[in-house]
Amino acid sequence: MKSLRVVALLLLVAGTEPLIAQKEHTAAVTVAGIGPQTYVLLSGTVGGTSGFRRIEARLIERGHRVIAIDPYHLSIDSADVSFEALARRVERVLAAHTVTAARMVGHAHGAGVMLRVAAMAPQRVSELYFLDVGAQATNRGKVLSAALRLVPVIARIPGGRGVIRDRFVRGLRENAGRQEWLDDATQRAYTEPMLDDIGRVIALAFRLGEAQEPESLASVVSRIRVPATVILGDVPREAGPDRAEIEALAPLGALLRIERIAGVGHFPHEEAPDDVVRFLTASFATVVGRHAGAVR
Repeated sequence: MKSLRVVALLLLVAGTEPLIAQKEHTAAVTVAGIGPQTYVLLSGTVGGTSGFRRIEARLIERGHRVIAIDPYHLSIDSADVSFEALARRVERVLAAHTVTAARMVGHAHGAGVMLRVAAMAPQRVSELYFLDVGAQATNRGKVLSAALRLVPVIARIPGGRGVIRDRFVRGLRENAGRQEWLDDATQRAYTEPMLDDIGRVIALAFRLGEAQEPESLASVVSRIRVPATVILGDVPREAGPDRAEIEALAPLGALLRIERIAGVGHFPHEEAPDDVVRFLTASFATVVGRHAGAVR
């Protein structure tokens, strides 16, 4: 099993105290800032809400409300972990916070949840931003092997936590173009919560491996009526979207734009937060003429 695949399966509920003051904070949801524009940030299987702290801080500084959600932590003990089921749970959070017309951002598998939220509750969303990902058909892991079952055992033996932590961090480094964001505090934020709750994380990983979607991807995409921006790194990496994921968004036509950030890998929001925030805060209309519908 390759390094980031291990990370993606085992860091499913990573979440920690963010580095900025919060109006509200749980392991799965943070709410901060005030302002007329709301940004909803949906994490994938790696990083949790703490993975958004860099762009969260910048958006709050610009006078926006930011709601960061870890759909996987919301679903840590749930039987149904399809994208659609996770999207229903996220939509309930948005309803509780009276969110309408938000700019919604999804990293990796979080974008699969985001896409379903936009299809089932269009009033919640004004624009979509896909961070190093396209349109994903299923929420299922690619590989679940007998080795995965050994991880809780390894975590309990002397030195085992350190071995697992080092493997996770190596996977992150191998899939990032820029490395300075992976400081000691970030490494702890990505690994310690998972190691502390390893049994539930592994159980969720296996449920994800069996999850089935009730609706086809093409049907979901056909119901999207808002602009969508895909923000990609250009550094070769194992993680990140394949061509089929990007092409699945092509039916959006002029509503779709593709942007790339030089020297960045699978974590554009961590590696180049200022560049990502510029995309998030710019009007789609000002840039759509340059990249609308581009599938490369």
